[in-house]
Amino acid sequence: MVIFPFTKKKFLSLSNKSRHEWIIKWLSQIYQELTTNRLKDSSCLLFFSSYSTVLYWMGATSCPMPEGFNTRAWIEFVSDSIHHHRIQSGISTKDHDLLPRINNEDKKFIEKRSACFNYHIALDGLRSLFNTGSIFRTCDAGGFESVILGNTPGAEHPIVRKTSMGTCKWIPYTKTADLASTLCAMKKQGFEITGIETAEDSQSYTDHNWQKQGVIVLGNEEYGISSHVMRACDNFVHIPMFGKKNSINVANAASIIIFHIASILS
Repeated sequence: MVIFPFTKKKFLSLSNKSRHEWIIKWLSQIYQELTTNRLKDSSCLLFFSSYSTVLYWMGATSCPMPEGFNTRAWIEFVSDSIHHHRIQSGISTKDHDLLPRINNEDKKFIEKRSACFNYHIALDGLRSLFNTGSIFRTCDAGGFESVILGNTPGAEHPIVRKTSMGTCKWIPYTKTADLASTLCAMKKQGFEITGIETAEDSQSYTDHNWQKQGVIVLGNEEYGISSHVMRACDNFVHIPMFGKKNSINVANAASIIIFHIASILS
C-alpha cells in the first residue's frame, strides 16, 4: 500500500506517539516492497507524495525526494525516515550493560592524551548507540585524532557516553549535517578519504598503501556508506571474509582497520 491508509481527520485524532507508530508501520511495508523489487517507479512517486502530505499534516518539513529511481537511494530514504520516526516516538533499542565501569586510573590519562596518528574516523548514519560508543573507545586506544559524526548520535546520548567508557569526554568529535562536504573539505587539506566498503573497485585493507594522514569512513549497519558520501571517497578497502557471513559488526570492523593503520604508522 503506497498511499497512507488514514484520512487527515482520522490521523490527527491520534496521539503524537500513535501517529509516528502508524507511519513506522506504513514505511516498513514500503521498505519490504523496495527490498523485494515490488515497487515500480510510478509507485515510488505516489508513495513520496503521500508521505509528504502526512508530514504536512503534522507540521513537519518534507525531505528531498531521492534522485531518479535508484532502488538503493529509495531504500536509504525509507530506512532513514523509519529511524527518524522511531526517535520521535521514543522507540529505541536498549543495549545490555556488558562492559565494566571506567576505573580511576583512566582519569589521570585524560589530561595527557594526544593523538599518535593524523587519522580521523567518520561515521555515516550509524544507528547503534553501542557501536558508536565502542568506536569512540577504539579511536582512543588506537591513537586516532578524532571522530566525525554524520547523521550519527554522539556524546549527547547517555548510552554513547556509557559504552565509550568515558572516552568521548576527551576524544574530539564534530557533528556535521553534510558529511560528504566535510570530507571534501578535508581532502583539500591533504587527507586521503578511504571508505570501508565492498565496492566494485575495493581492495583488501592489507594491500592498501595507507598514507600518513587520512579519514576512515564507516557506513550504516544496514546499507553501508550512503551514496553521496561514497562519491566523496578517494578509494575503498574491505576486510576479507572467510566464513558464510559476508560482513562483521561495524565496531569490530573499525577496530581491525584502526589497529592495522596504527601498526603500519607506528
